[in-house]
Amino acid sequence: MRTTLSEVLPLRTPFSLHVFPSYYCNFKCTYCLHNLSAEALRERRFERQLMDFGMYEKAIDGLKEFPDKLKAIIFAGHGEPLVHPQIREMVKFADGVADRTEIVTNGSLLSMGMSEGLIAAGLGVLRVSIQAVTDEGYERITGRKVRVADLLECLRYFYKTRGNTRVHVKIIDMGLSNDDIERFYDLFGPIADEVSIEYVIPFINEIPLTNDKGKTKHGGPESESKICSMPFYMIALDPNGDLVPCCSSVVPYCYGNVKKESIKQMWDSPERNRFLLLQLVDLSQNRVCGACSVPRYGLQEGDYLDEDRGRLIKVYGEE
Repeated sequence: MRTTLSEVLPLRTPFSLHVFPSYYCNFKCTYCLHNLSAEALRERRFERQLMDFGMYEKAIDGLKEFPDKLKAIIFAGHGEPLVHPQIREMVKFADGVADRTEIVTNGSLLSMGMSEGLIAAGLGVLRVSIQAVTDEGYERITGRKVRVADLLECLRYFYKTRGNTRVHVKIIDMGLSNDDIERFYDLFGPIADEVSIEYVIPFINEIPLTNDKGKTKHGGPESESKICSMPFYMIALDPNGDLVPCCSSVVPYCYGNVKKESIKQMWDSPERNRFLLLQLVDLSQNRVCGACSVPRYGLQEGDYLDEDRGRLIKVYGEE
C-alpha cells in the first residue's frame, strides 16, 4: 500500500534513489530522447556517458549515513542500464542498503550470463519494458531489428531461474491494436510475476505523443496539481555524479555532486530545502518544472500535496 506522502513529510530518509548508470542505449525509440538529433541533445546538455564505478561505490556508501534504509534503489534513467559493463557489480554492491533493488530495462541484453549475474547479485525486481509484440513493430518503434522469439527465450530463462527476483513485464499502449494487447498477455503472462499496459505521458517536448486519431496519449485522465511531489521523496544520481530532484530529461536543479558531498549532506542541504519550498510556493518559477507534465499526468494516489500546501510551506520555510 502506497504511503500518503503528506502525512510523513519532511522525510529523514528518501524513499528511493534512482541510479542512472548509463546514458547510452541500444534502441532509438520513437518517443524517447535518444531519437532526437545531435543538435537537440546538445541543447539539452545531454551527454552519452557511463557512471564511474568508484564514484558509484562512494555514493552508495554515503546512503548508510541516513537514519533509515531506503525503500528502493532503482537502476533506470535516460539510457539502458544493462549497457554498463559493471551493472551486476553495481546491483551486488547495493544489496542490503535498501529494502529492494530494481532494474528497468528493455530486456534485449538479457543473456544467460547477465541473467545469472543479476539474480546472484540479489536483484529484487526486474522491470522489462516491451516495445512491441512483433518483429516489425520492434523495428518501427526502436529503429533496431529485434526478434521477439529471442527476447521471449531470454525472459523465459530469467523467469525460470529467477530465485527471489520478481519479474514485471510492461508495455506502453502507443500503437497497440486489440490483437496486440491479447498477444502481449498470451506471450508474456506465463513468464512474468506481473504484466501491465502503461501509458506514456508528454515528457519530451520535441516529440509529440499522439495516437492514430491525433489525440495526445497520457497516463489516464488529467489530474492537475500545483505541486510536484516527486522531489519530496526521491532523488536521482546522474552518470557524472550530479544529484538531481527527479527523472526529468532536462535537469531542473542540481543539489551537488557525490564526488564532493555525500547524498545525505545534499538531502539535508539548504539548497534542496529552497528547491522544495519553490515547488510549494510556485513551481512555475523554475523553467523546467513549469513546463513539466508530471504534475498534470504523472502523480500517483497518495502523492498529492495541494491540500497540505499551507502547512508544508510553514514546515519547509522553517527548515
